[in-house]
Amino acid sequence: MTTAYVAMFAIGGIAVLVTLLLTDIDLGGTHDGLPFLSLTGLSAGLLGAGAGGLVSGWAGLGGLGSGLIAAGSGVALMFALQGLLLPYLRRQEANSHRGRASYIGLLGEVTLDVPADGWGEVSFVDPDGNRVRARAITAEPEALPKSTRIYIADVDSEFVHVVAVQAI
Repeated sequence: MTTAYVAMFAIGGIAVLVTLLLTDIDLGGTHDGLPFLSLTGLSAGLLGAGAGGLVSGWAGLGGLGSGLIAAGSGVALMFALQGLLLPYLRRQEANSHRGRASYIGLLGEVTLDVPADGWGEVSFVDPDGNRVRARAITAEPEALPKSTRIYIADVDSEFVHVVAVQAI
């Protein structure tokens, strides 16, 4: 019986990693009816059953006790993954579509002097409300000292391009 639990654990573990890293294939057609029939849910159940069966077998429980623990562990892991982890990961995907280009047009403040011929650092709040510190350069003829109010005019892969903003 231990061999079966080891096989379930290995196959389930590999399948969970593959589905989480590559895709969530839905064998049930949609997530509206039976979400636990997705490949991710089934592989999580297989992983949980293998782990529960192995641990209970090593603890000295008999075949029936190990089987019950394996089934309970499989169902628990399946629902934990489908009900808790995947919704969280999907919410994280939804807010990851913003790139550095979303910084253009934002106001901020110089936190490390930005010389006219080098780079400094600025701080600003991104569109999601997070405080961001970024390396900055300016095309202005004079350096931008610390605490200068700035406007982000452009971005590239390394720097944000800033200009000074007059205080009103």
